[in-house]
Amino acid sequence: MRQACELIDDRTLRSVQLWAEVAELPEYRSARTVMAFAAMASEPETDGLFARLERDGKVLVLPRIVGELLEPALVGEGTKAAVWGIREPQGPAVDPTTIDLIIVPGVAFTTDGGRLGHGKAYYDRFLPGTRAFTVGACFREQLVDVLPLEPHDVLLDRVVAG
Repeated sequence: MRQACELIDDRTLRSVQLWAEVAELPEYRSARTVMAFAAMASEPETDGLFARLERDGKVLVLPRIVGELLEPALVGEGTKAAVWGIREPQGPAVDPTTIDLIIVPGVAFTTDGGRLGHGKAYYDRFLPGTRAFTVGACFREQLVDVLPLEPHDVLLDRVVAG
């Protein structure tokens, strides 16, 4: 799946289209605080999403890894490369219960909200402590019919594929 995503040659265009589709969701329109992710090379590009969130007057929150947990935080003075080279926010932590919408990355998804992450279960531990609507964001190539889900895996409310 990772290899298929790395071969996508129109990543920028498809990412823009993906974020436009996410922006059409009622949960996006009503959200004030949105937690997104800073993309790795094989994921949809997120800089366009960040610009859209700013233009739409949304508060952007990004995750950072603290021990075995995700901590949502404001971007603050920007981001810096951290674990696995993923950009992490430098701003103050945010109460997870104040986040309205969480856009979740992954390796593979099912249309009914199943998600295969990168194997560390950060989001599976984080999401139950929020009240946010959750959206898996991916390329069409990442959609599969079935995933090997485990009892601790958290189903997402929606999956949007570009």
